Amino acid sequence: MNQPDLLSNGVKLLTAGFIMGWGPCLVYSAPLLLPYIGATRKNWQGGLKVGLVFSAGRLLAFAILGGLATIAFSFINQFFPPQKSGWLYLIVASFMIIMGIFIILGKGFKMDIGKRVLDKGTESLFLFGFLIGIVPCVPYIAILTYIACVAENAILAGIFYAVMFAVGTAIAPIVLGSLMGIIPKKLLRGEKIFKIFQVVCGVVLILFGFQLIYYVLNLLI
Repeated sequence: MNQPDLLSNGVKLLTAGFIMGWGPCLVYSAPLLLPYIGATRKNWQGGLKVGLVFSAGRLLAFAILGGLATIAFSFINQFFPPQKSGWLYLIVASFMIIMGIFIILGKGFKMDIGKRVLDKGTESLFLFGFLIGIVPCVPYIAILTYIACVAENAILAGIFYAVMFAVGTAIAPIVLGSLMGIIPKKLLRGEKIFKIFQVVCGVVLILFGFQLIYYVLNLLI
């Protein structure tokens, strides 16, 4: 993979992470993270620190998953090379498009992380972020499968893409953590605002799915 493609894909995933970081997956961590900040931090600096530590833990988890996903896909790709058969890539693309539709319809999936992790104090925030990242919600899983495809069997590229996406997703918890003391609670619970981000998140997944289809078609033609 040449450097322009690496940077281009990295920027796309950074942007996708920023957009999707405000979407449905935020709801899975925010109900635990934000009240914790509100109860234990009295200024924006404290909230910023919590957001950064949490995001650092999740970034590490994403980097590991990005590398592992690339290795797994590389192994499978030996039996289904894209130049001869694009079925594997098309299955991943279809998965992303279907997940995007589900997200738009409000059919996201999650895995809960217990509140007991946060009860141990600030030092556990990194672990909390790591656990949230290592057991991601379905939209993030879809992005990881996309990363495994476009990394082209390069483990470092897969890790780089996953880190770029994780950096994008970190913006939401960092901003919300810093502003927790002044953000109206009604705003965080507003169904209309959440629905907008939900639709945008779904559209992003669908676009990535179609981009992967385009990528495969170029390889086959």
